[in-house]
Amino acid sequence: MEVSLEEFGTLDFDVKAWLNRQFAAQTNDDSAATDDARAQRLVTQLHFLATNAQQNSDRIKARFRHQAAQIGRDIAGLGKAVSATQAQLVGLTQAVDRQAASAPTMAAVVELGTAQRQLARTVEALGLQRSYTDLPQKVDGLVEARDFGRAWALVDGVAGAAGLDADEVHACRERIEAGVVGELGRAVAERDAEAAARMGQLLAAHGQTELVETEFVRVRAQIGVKALEGRYDDIGGLLHAALALITEERTFAEAAEMSDAVQEQLIERFADAMQTEIQRHVDRAENIGAVSVRGVYDALVGFCADAGLDTDESSALSVGAAHVQRVPLALHYLLEPLRECVERLGMAEADRIQGGSLGALRAVEYETGRAEAYVRDAAREMDCVFSDISETLDNLLVVVPAAMARRAAEDVLVAVSEASGVISAGIATLADSAGFDVSDLAAATELDTPIADLTGAAFQPLANEDKLDAVSRSVALALLAEQLENHTATVVANVRHRLADMYSHPQSLIAAALNGQNEVSETMDLEAADLDIEVPEISAVAAAQAVVFLLSGAFRAPLERIPASSVWHGAAARSSMGVTVPQFSCAPSEDAVDIGEKMHILLPELEQAVAMHAQCAPDAMPLYTFVLRHMSACDGDEDDSPLLAMLALVLRSVQRAFVRQVCCVEAPLSALGCRQLAADTEYIASVAASFGAMPDPDFAELLKSVLRHNAEASDISESPELELTELQRTLHALLIHSDN
Repeated sequence: MEVSLEEFGTLDFDVKAWLNRQFAAQTNDDSAATDDARAQRLVTQLHFLATNAQQNSDRIKARFRHQAAQIGRDIAGLGKAVSATQAQLVGLTQAVDRQAASAPTMAAVVELGTAQRQLARTVEALGLQRSYTDLPQKVDGLVEARDFGRAWALVDGVAGAAGLDADEVHACRERIEAGVVGELGRAVAERDAEAAARMGQLLAAHGQTELVETEFVRVRAQIGVKALEGRYDDIGGLLHAALALITEERTFAEAAEMSDAVQEQLIERFADAMQTEIQRHVDRAENIGAVSVRGVYDALVGFCADAGLDTDESSALSVGAAHVQRVPLALHYLLEPLRECVERLGMAEADRIQGGSLGALRAVEYETGRAEAYVRDAAREMDCVFSDISETLDNLLVVVPAAMARRAAEDVLVAVSEASGVISAGIATLADSAGFDVSDLAAATELDTPIADLTGAAFQPLANEDKLDAVSRSVALALLAEQLENHTATVVANVRHRLADMYSHPQSLIAAALNGQNEVSETMDLEAADLDIEVPEISAVAAAQAVVFLLSGAFRAPLERIPASSVWHGAAARSSMGVTVPQFSCAPSEDAVDIGEKMHILLPELEQAVAMHAQCAPDAMPLYTFVLRHMSACDGDEDDSPLLAMLALVLRSVQRAFVRQVCCVEAPLSALGCRQLAADTEYIASVAASFGAMPDPDFAELLKSVLRHNAEASDISESPELELTELQRTLHALLIHSDN
């Protein structure tokens, strides 16, 4: 009878039942044998099995000892286990010999269960050792056959088993991983989405998801970058090729079951590779101007939108109560060349305008007697300057992010100051040719301001040819100043409107990238002061002052002679017998008459200047309106007639200067001098009143004082409680000690 060991490995193995079956089978085979004989036979068979196992163990030990020390140790341990089993079987045989089929014999037989389990472990260990011995060869074969799933399953099946070399198992894993990665790279390079997805799943199942993504990005980026290395003549061609590439790569990445993060990394690599090419196009555009830069900007913005880089789906974070978006790294790569450009674009455009249309404006020269031609040519060039400024700002405020917009706009508006400088230069030339200093214009209505030389054309009547040319030039400059002022107001209002619009909307990802930000919030921390751009100072006031200075210049000579006149201290005439000749009336002095005559011809001169102005620019603001606006002197009854208001402005300036010059006369006046002062004052007041001009307050005080004094009114010193003004004290000193 053969003894089968197969049942020893089952979980429900019952030693007693197995022994009964063995004895029953032996009884059927040999009914004449005694129980002791049957037991002896069974024990002998088991002994032979143990001996055979020992021999097998020795053979395995001899065959694999050279392969690994660990295998030798395992087999040696197995031999010890078999020897222990043999010893137990010998003990059982002796017990059976002594006690036959007695109860102690049955107990010893039960110990066969231990032998069975040891034998089962021996069989299992032998099978494991056999698998381990050729594991590397099996793994290599499966890897070569690209059967990576089975290779990994084989390694996973033996991993962690006792007696296996961990380093060898790790080496097998690395060979499989290298094979899978190689196959993944091939599939990615050949756009084999199915194979790529399968290899990715294998690697992901073994904790190598990051390796899958890294390899995918590396291979596809290398191929894509090479495709973008060509030199494109225009930015549109480059971006069109890049967009087509990104679309294809996204489709393939989705088919290969790659994550959105992989697609983002891939686009970042493409954008990084495109940066040098974009820089070349940006540099070329910057040399052309803001219009060309905007073309590059628009192309990049369109590309970013089509590529899905400037959308609300970009990474969003919740920071407190604000919604914050992360600016994709690809945007930084794409816009970095443009960011460096827009930071200096405002100043670059201002320089370009100065070298272009501003240069043409400066080149326009005034020719004597040709104010109309000068205004026409200069106005045309002024329009060109502001056309350039407006176009530059329109393009600049599209490209420049809000945080840089105010500074960039102010950089461009420097060109306004330069245009104003052309008018200032014209005024300086006018002053030089007309015989006065530009600094005198600050006191254009202060006709008593000392001027060293009053022989220049500015101080002659308008009938003088040089004076007429000077007024004609001042009118031309006033027209240009008005045009400059109107253009500036329009441009500044437009800039403020654009800035307010920019600040009222959430910042875009494009703007944030151009501003060098990594995140962008829904709201912008900007103050109202950001809208208060610095408006360049223009020369309109100086132009208005020049007109007034020239129209009033002829009054300065007679006014300057007043303090030194001998009439103020003259005595009454005496007869040959020494008798004082009575004087019943006093005529205005020569200087007063000169002032009055000039006041009479001032209105025709003013009308002539207004006509010059209208002839040069019929649609422009009237000259008197321009002057009154900038001289802040439209008041009183003259409001209904701006022309008379401008006339009154000059007349009041003359009256005020007359008072100040009178105050410079050495006190006290003689009685004749007091009567002369009254006559001069009444005469000048009557001439000014004939034009409906309100008198200057100081002049009115002078008139009242001299009339009261000459009428022998009570002296003002008799009212000590009355606080006197400086003018009253001066007049009091002039009049109180005079001999009536």
